[in-house]
Amino acid sequence: MNIIQATTAVTEMAETAATVGARAYVIGSEVFTVSAILWCLNMMGNMVEKVYQAGTVSGEFYKTYLHSYTLKGIALVILLGQLFYEGCQVVYNNREEIRENTISFWHSVEGLFTYSSPVVA
Repeated sequence: MNIIQATTAVTEMAETAATVGARAYVIGSEVFTVSAILWCLNMMGNMVEKVYQAGTVSGEFYKTYLHSYTLKGIALVILLGQLFYEGCQVVYNNREEIRENTISFWHSVEGLFTYSSPVVA
C-alpha cells in the first residue's frame, strides 16, 4: 500500500465519518424539534385544562353566591340611569328659574359675609 492509496483510504473514511456525523446531527435535530413541538403541545393542552377548571370553579362560585346580587346591581344601575336622564331633563327645562334662584341665594350668602355701612343722612 503506497502513500496515495493510504491517503485515499483515510480521505474516504473521513468523508464517511463526516457523512455519518451529518446524518446523525440531522436525525438528532429532527428528534429534538419533534420532541420540542410535542412538549409545547402538551404544555398548551395542560394550560387549556387548567383554565377550563378555573372557569368551572369561578362559574360555580358566581352562580351560587353572586348571581342574584349582580342582577339586582344591574337593575339598580338601569334605574339610576333613567332617573339621572329625567333629572337632567327637568334641570334643562327649568334652567332659567334655577339660575335666578341660584343668583338670589348667592347674593343672600354674600350679604352675610360683607359689611354694609349705615347710610349717613
